[in-house]
Amino acid sequence: MAYYFVLFLVTAICAWTHTGYTKVSKPFFFAFCLCIGLFVGLADMLGGYDRYIYCEVFENMHESINKGIFFNNTFILFFGKEPVFGLINDAIALFTLNRYIFILVYTLLLYVIYAINFYKYTKNPFFALLIFEGLMFFFTFTYLRQVLAAGIVWFAVDYAAQRRFKYYLLFVILATLIHNSAAYMLFLYFIPREKFSKSKIILFMTVLLLIGVSGVPKYVFALSGDAMNNTRIAGYANTAEYGFRIEYVIESILFLLIFLKNYHKIDKDTYSLTMSNVYLMFCGVLLFFCKSSDGGRISWYCLIGVIVILENLCRSKSAVQLKGFITVMCFVLFYRILSAWGILLYPYKTFLTPGVRQGDFIEEMYEYDHKYDNDKLYNL
Repeated sequence: MAYYFVLFLVTAICAWTHTGYTKVSKPFFFAFCLCIGLFVGLADMLGGYDRYIYCEVFENMHESINKGIFFNNTFILFFGKEPVFGLINDAIALFTLNRYIFILVYTLLLYVIYAINFYKYTKNPFFALLIFEGLMFFFTFTYLRQVLAAGIVWFAVDYAAQRRFKYYLLFVILATLIHNSAAYMLFLYFIPREKFSKSKIILFMTVLLLIGVSGVPKYVFALSGDAMNNTRIAGYANTAEYGFRIEYVIESILFLLIFLKNYHKIDKDTYSLTMSNVYLMFCGVLLFFCKSSDGGRISWYCLIGVIVILENLCRSKSAVQLKGFITVMCFVLFYRILSAWGILLYPYKTFLTPGVRQGDFIEEMYEYDHKYDNDKLYNL
């Protein structure tokens, strides 16, 4: 567990030592993000059973690639609805069959995309990274498709602010072809860019919460799955009645209170209003899917709004109290996942050493190739 604390602490130190009025060194920040990418990418199947599933599919696809076949029945079976993710698998499979190299290369690509977004949208990208670590970091160990799709959508937000619909649509489609859940971000473009009254915001969020509690979201999943002919999305209707997720509601209300308390500090330019809409979408999605086990994941596409707005609010010297509060809040969120996941994350082990971790029940259930136990690079 200590490794994760050190990671968060170093990020927090970098975030607090930078003033936010001038850009940090791009090489330094990108190198820092790549170090985090290495930390995640070198991990030996940490994070849960998802890595085993993704890796087994990757290795199955490699057999077709060796024959020069990129699109076949196997590709359609696994990636028919999300072909861009499949093509990324194919591109890596051209060079290696090894599952660990696949994870490493994919993760480094992911963190380069995050670094570009954080550096582009904020003046203190380390503070952006700090918020990211509190809300999304641990999920990059597991949900490979969705975390990449989120990063692609973040590129698109700038085009929504510029009202360049073709480019915005292009990135949303690209993200949707990595993970179909990204499609709902198309709505962002059509949300009015205006400074809504606080009463309207509160009313709208209350309505979303009531709808979420009512159970309507399960029908949204069912209809979306039918419309996209995607049985997996339709299957989310079964998890939409997982049970009331009080943590989603608390998180949404907390971020909403921060937003409303500092609402007067947010500018009225097109860019700021667009990011405000993304921020509010983040809160709204959590409330709307307050009974779904997948609500948190669906909100990741809107996380860039939270990051940009909070970083902007904490930039001035007078915002020390708010910056401190957000830092503590992100640590609490960071520790909540770290503590809850337990064996899925620690003891931390890289694939550079042989063997498996004792007591790893996920490995016992889902390991499909025990040759990896003693030689992690046997089929490099």
